[in-house]
Amino acid sequence: MHLKTMKNHFIGIMTGTSVDAIDIAELFINKEECKLLNAQSFQFPEKMRNKILEISRNKAVHDNFQISSLSDELAYIYAESIDAFIYESNIDRECINAVGIHGQTISHKPDEINPSSIQIGNGEIVAKETGLIIVSDFRSADILAGGQGAPLAPLFHNRFFGKKDTTRAVINIGGIANISVFGSNLMGYDIGPGNVLMDSWSREKISVDYDENGHWAETGCLHQKLFDNLMKEEFIRRNPPKSSGTDYFNIDWIKEKLSQIDDHIIDADIQRTLTEFTAAIIAEAINNANDLKQVAISGGGSKNKLLMDLIKKNVSSEIVTTDFWGMHPDWVEAAGFAYLAYLRMNDISVDMSTITGSKGGIKLGNIQRPN
Repeated sequence: MHLKTMKNHFIGIMTGTSVDAIDIAELFINKEECKLLNAQSFQFPEKMRNKILEISRNKAVHDNFQISSLSDELAYIYAESIDAFIYESNIDRECINAVGIHGQTISHKPDEINPSSIQIGNGEIVAKETGLIIVSDFRSADILAGGQGAPLAPLFHNRFFGKKDTTRAVINIGGIANISVFGSNLMGYDIGPGNVLMDSWSREKISVDYDENGHWAETGCLHQKLFDNLMKEEFIRRNPPKSSGTDYFNIDWIKEKLSQIDDHIIDADIQRTLTEFTAAIIAEAINNANDLKQVAISGGGSKNKLLMDLIKKNVSSEIVTTDFWGMHPDWVEAAGFAYLAYLRMNDISVDMSTITGSKGGIKLGNIQRPN
């Protein structure tokens, strides 16, 4: 399928590690333009959310039937959400070229002897149920080419937010935080934990999914010994390319780090220290980028006022949220997968060598057609 035969409307779907919502965005994309047309967020069914969280947090090996069954179940939820999005946004279905679906990550282990990244959400079912072309499984080709499989977002960040003759960066603070730096060159990598540690501790100790605006953390104090221990984490010190996931950074990781400290630390102080740690590694990534004047933040972490204030305090770069650059932080990830679908449908190979470390030109994603 060639550009001249297309109407250039692409939909992207993203579900993050918090599994709180299904974010959907529609973009108009061609060689000259890339603009957001519609975006909406749909609530995850609670029962499905609990299943995903359980399988993601459980380090035991899951049987193929369990994963396959969950993947199929999620696909029907995706299909319903796509249909609702099209209806509620009054989109002409005939204008949609394809839908890019990231899927729900349940495991990301790129550094194993047999590297893998598993996202569930059966694209064949979504294609059949919606009657639309689906592009999914975006990470496998990169891993097969020797890459980390993540992050993929820098490709879209460069296209949508890039500014001629200016070095900029976008940092997405989802469960994991990643950075894209673009200007004369494009590079990116996973920084480390974004929201995952703060969210995990909040769920464990005060039974809420996240610490809104960092209010709980504000009641605590930085515990220097714990902070110093967190900063020794090998992944943080590792040079790019690198990527990680919430199957590594999670509540078990926090408890392991706490077990290495003799002191008794109150829960609020731990939350404050986790927030300070997250801000510190993000600020470090910004400061390590040469001549970086402008940085925009996307993802759920952009809403955490304390986290944002701590990042700003430790950098000289101008820090804003991505809405100042033309897109609300909530929609950036979903929009990115609409763009990746555009690339795949136009048979465009990408060079991920300075992002994931893979070799050669790669076509990201597999295409599933409705018939």
